[in-house]
Amino acid sequence: MSFRCKKIFVGGYTKSGTTFVGRAFDIINGVYAKGEEDYFRLMFHGVHDLARRFNANIEVVNKEVYDGFGSIPPIDRNSLRILQQNIFYHIFFGSKPMPEDCVVTVEKSPHNIFRLREINYTFPDAINVCVYRPAIPVFSSLIRHMRDHRDIGYDDPKNQNRISILENFCKRWQEYVEIIEQNRAKLKMVQYQSVADDTAGFLDFAQSDIIGQKLGLSAPVETLTKEHYLSTLPPEAREKSLVQTSANKVKLTDAEKKMITDHCRDPDITFDF
Repeated sequence: MSFRCKKIFVGGYTKSGTTFVGRAFDIINGVYAKGEEDYFRLMFHGVHDLARRFNANIEVVNKEVYDGFGSIPPIDRNSLRILQQNIFYHIFFGSKPMPEDCVVTVEKSPHNIFRLREINYTFPDAINVCVYRPAIPVFSSLIRHMRDHRDIGYDDPKNQNRISILENFCKRWQEYVEIIEQNRAKLKMVQYQSVADDTAGFLDFAQSDIIGQKLGLSAPVETLTKEHYLSTLPPEAREKSLVQTSANKVKLTDAEKKMITDHCRDPDITFDF
């Protein structure tokens, strides 16, 4: 199979605004965007492991069953790359062929920023976009998600699970920033707040500087606002939605803010947008 389209992978720390950026790409003509497939975290290494086991078995079969004259070919590096591509797009398009009008595919999973090696192995020409948002609002949004969708107990700063998440967050954030700095030349870096403040400008930037061609929009920019999105949900779903415009947010303690400030620095880079 030939996957002629441009491949874009959007990543960033969980709750950094990757969903909003993915939705923005999705209203560009010829762009097919999907979110949270998380292929490179959940599938990639399993497929590699199966290929290694297959090759080990074939080596034995060729030698022992066919007396050293077996001709069953192993899966070589290039074949494995093509296999990964086929599985990825089989999932991406729900087992259907790639649409004829597809110019770009965009896969948005926060973990993509931690899987650059796997992405670049499978798609050497892929464009990796990292969405950045400062640590304090990211952690606040993360705890709000846990409170609203997992357990109301996360609203309590003394909750042991919340304390553990904060400790792990501070450790993971350091790794995140190091990945950004070490791979800066290979990343398109955008700030969530810049995209939110000037979505139309970002869509122009996405077409000219990321995709490389002007494709136009399939829907008005206004359809990307939080208010518009919430209006499309049933009333009972709006309050629990991850997208919020209300003040129904988690309040961090001064101690939590200090811990984040002390351990979670911003990356030492310039941003593309």
